[in-house]
Amino acid sequence: MSFSKIPSSASGGLLNLGMFVQGAEVVVGATSYRADFHGKMKLQLEPNKLSQFLGGVISQIPLLIQELAWDGVGNIIGPITVRKDPDRNPPQSTLKGIVSGRSFPAVQDMVLSIHVTISNLLPGITLRSKISPNPGPAILRNSNVTNFPPQNDVYNLVEPMELEDVNNPGPVLATIRSFPLTVNPATP
Repeated sequence: MSFSKIPSSASGGLLNLGMFVQGAEVVVGATSYRADFHGKMKLQLEPNKLSQFLGGVISQIPLLIQELAWDGVGNIIGPITVRKDPDRNPPQSTLKGIVSGRSFPAVQDMVLSIHVTISNLLPGITLRSKISPNPGPAILRNSNVTNFPPQNDVYNLVEPMELEDVNNPGPVLATIRSFPLTVNPATP
C-alpha cells in the first residue's frame, strides 16, 4: 500500500512523527534494565523526491533527522532522556524500495547520533552514541515498510548502540541492546 499524494505533514519538507517504545533494554555496567519511552522526531525530505518515490520513478529517497526527543523511564534505572546530538549530524537516513520500479515494500533506515542522560545511575554524565568503524552509526531499521509516512511501523536496532561519556570518549558506560520503536505521524 502507498499514499497517492504527499502527506500534508510533509508538504513543507518536514515530516513530524510521534513514537513510543515498550521494553527497551538498556545495560549500565553489568546490569540490564527495561524502560519505556515516548517522544517525537522530525524528518526532512524533499517533497518532489517523495512524489517520485511514491510514483515508482526513483527507488530511494534521503531522509535527514532534524529533531529527536524521547523521554523514558524504568524501574530502578529511573528517567532517561534521549536527544539528537547537537554536535554531530548523522549520515543520511533512507527509504529504499526493495523491488525495482515499485515503492513498496521498502526498507527504511533511521541513522542516529544521540545524547542520553540516565540521571539515577550516571549523575552529571551526558552520554553519546559511540561511532566507530564497527558497527558504525546506530541504525533503527524497518525491513518491511508498506506505506509512508509510517503507520504503527516498528523499527529495531541493527546492532546494539554503545554509549560513551561526551567529556571522556572511549570507554563504553552503557549500551542500548534493544529499542523497539513504533512510529506514527504526529497528532496535531
